Amino acid sequence: MTDYFERLSGPRVQRVLNVLVEAPFFYRDDDRDLFAFLRKHRAVFARFYDDLYGWELIVDAQCARVYKTRWHNPALKPSQHDVFDLTRRDDCIAFLLVLEYYEHLIDERDISIDDPSLPRFEFGELFAFARARCAEVLGEESATDERVRRLLRGLMPTLLRYRFLREVEPDAEERARIDADHMLYECLPALRHYDARLLGPRALHQALRVPELSQEAEEAP
Repeated sequence: MTDYFERLSGPRVQRVLNVLVEAPFFYRDDDRDLFAFLRKHRAVFARFYDDLYGWELIVDAQCARVYKTRWHNPALKPSQHDVFDLTRRDDCIAFLLVLEYYEHLIDERDISIDDPSLPRFEFGELFAFARARCAEVLGEESATDERVRRLLRGLMPTLLRYRFLREVEPDAEERARIDADHMLYECLPALRHYDARLLGPRALHQALRVPELSQEAEEAP
């Protein structure tokens, strides 16, 4: 390892190597100084990960991640890999809806990748967008309010866990009065790494090609 980082600060190198594997994404706002160090020396870190692990290091203005293209332990089942990997059809549909809504937000608010402000939204705003999109694809009768709500709510814990979204905590007094539709969320930079537009304009149509949302969403708790 010293061959790669002999000219860099050992403690800072160690911290970078750790934060990049402690969670799927390392954000600039997590530690601005350390993130700047990584960006400055990303070519060295990228070579290290590629040569020793076969991983790809991806760094943009606000987010860094290491991308692993294959697994090496054949004893592990896919469900035992602790990674963001949606397998349920309804979760995939909900994620497509979230990505489309995110693209809608940054276009509507003219937010660039270098913009320090992160878009925020209320759950009810996301629901209204998703409801309209599902109705556009499925028709009004199939895209019922309850089904779309369950579809989105089923995915929210995963998006929070893997830090695609952050729940903006209201103060204690406000929380007692606020309902689920008015809960505020902040979009985190990792969403930019999953550009729904690259999938093509018919991606959601293809995912929803059955006549109604699956029963998984309807039966979700």
